[in-house]
Amino acid sequence: MTSLVYGLLGALEDPSAACQNLTASLGIERTATSKLDLRYINSRNSYWNTKLDAYAPACIVYPQDAQDVSFALKVVRETGSRFAIKAAGHNTNDFFSSVDDGVLIDLTRMTGKSFDESTTLATYEPGSSWGDLYEYYLQYDRTVVGGRVYDVGTGLALGGGMSYLSSQYGMACDGFRELEVVLPSGDIVTASSTVNPDLFFGLRGGGGNAYGVVTKYTVQSRPIGTLYAGNVLYILDHHEAILNATRDFILYNEDPKAAILMNFNVLTTPDLDLGLDQACLMFLVYDGEDPGDAFANFTAIPHLLNTLGPKTYTQVANLPIPKLAVLSRADNVFRVGVHRADDDSYRTAFDRFYRWAQDNKGDYTYVHMDYNPVPRSLTDASGAQGGNAMEMPDGPWFWAEYTLTTPPLALIGAKKYGEIQASFRAMVEGTPDAPGLPLFLNEAHADQDALKTFASYPRLQQIKRKYDPDGFFAAKTGGWSFS
Repeated sequence: MTSLVYGLLGALEDPSAACQNLTASLGIERTATSKLDLRYINSRNSYWNTKLDAYAPACIVYPQDAQDVSFALKVVRETGSRFAIKAAGHNTNDFFSSVDDGVLIDLTRMTGKSFDESTTLATYEPGSSWGDLYEYYLQYDRTVVGGRVYDVGTGLALGGGMSYLSSQYGMACDGFRELEVVLPSGDIVTASSTVNPDLFFGLRGGGGNAYGVVTKYTVQSRPIGTLYAGNVLYILDHHEAILNATRDFILYNEDPKAAILMNFNVLTTPDLDLGLDQACLMFLVYDGEDPGDAFANFTAIPHLLNTLGPKTYTQVANLPIPKLAVLSRADNVFRVGVHRADDDSYRTAFDRFYRWAQDNKGDYTYVHMDYNPVPRSLTDASGAQGGNAMEMPDGPWFWAEYTLTTPPLALIGAKKYGEIQASFRAMVEGTPDAPGLPLFLNEAHADQDALKTFASYPRLQQIKRKYDPDGFFAAKTGGWSFS
């Protein structure tokens, strides 16, 4: 019945009617219909994957509160238009936050934020970047667990959200205490551990906007002071030593205040058998002023640059340079793997990545691979707060994140683009994922069906059917598959 209803709606689809209704009711201050409107241009051309810039919404809505979001969804539903929800637009998947000839609901005007000193709870709306939030809460010597890059948006938390503080406090979604949600019906509800707890469970890393649009987050804030942090840059070929140091950190580090991210980059330029095409940038962050020897294995490896030193949390979010998420906009695509560190997969995954990069010179601009440790302290902290939709097994293990940056689609053509993507996908799939471990939604490609790796997947399907009973979101906007 659902497919029949939305098949008929598809035939009646009329984004122009939706846009006319929205403009008449919300006014020109909260809508943009002209492609020459500067607001329209900015919303359309601010995706981290610039391939998504090609999609042209019929109009863009800029809600100021949950009531505006509710009204917009009701209009979209009535007219049968397609739509998308966009915060900062960092997700690289087609139509997850973009729409072609439909209604784009851009949340970036919803930037309210507050702090309750009596409870230490922080409340914020979805339109701010993580850096904006870190700067705001610093006045209280507090922070929120969120993204590692300043200009990434808060939608990241709905996909789990990895932070430099996650080893102490769990994923970003573990810090949720209460959410304001606009359901596919347009109803505005609260989700918490005691009110609509099933919805709350699904929104803690279980599918992004699949169940509704989160318009307000109330989260547990955390104390923050001066951190010891920075980057260590390696050039030439030190990948063996870097891999071993990363593996040892994943397996043996016992200080939850210490966090790392291994970021290995390969350019499309020739290496001349000298490693001239590669660089590894280690992100090393310690929540405190004295890390002891937590990073000694990394600083002992010959390196070109070491920026470790005292920093504020906003400075940490701007590593290695400010505006990283803006400056790195390109035709970017994510993929992810998940592995244990006590076998050879940490090495085989890297070796396949490195070999692919060497064998496919000219097909990409650059590629990079990140190793994201998931220590036991993180999974314990998650469990202590009720857990999340990933139902994360005990650490240690790690996510391997792959980013492929290609020349613009318009330059290389759809056929070549598809061939490169298929080859890259085969490379990632060549290292089997560890059984029983979940893929990371924030860094997964849509075709990886990441939700199906969750032990909670059958439960999430039930939640999806309950809160999107007629398949409105499933049919009219992009997102993770529940079928």
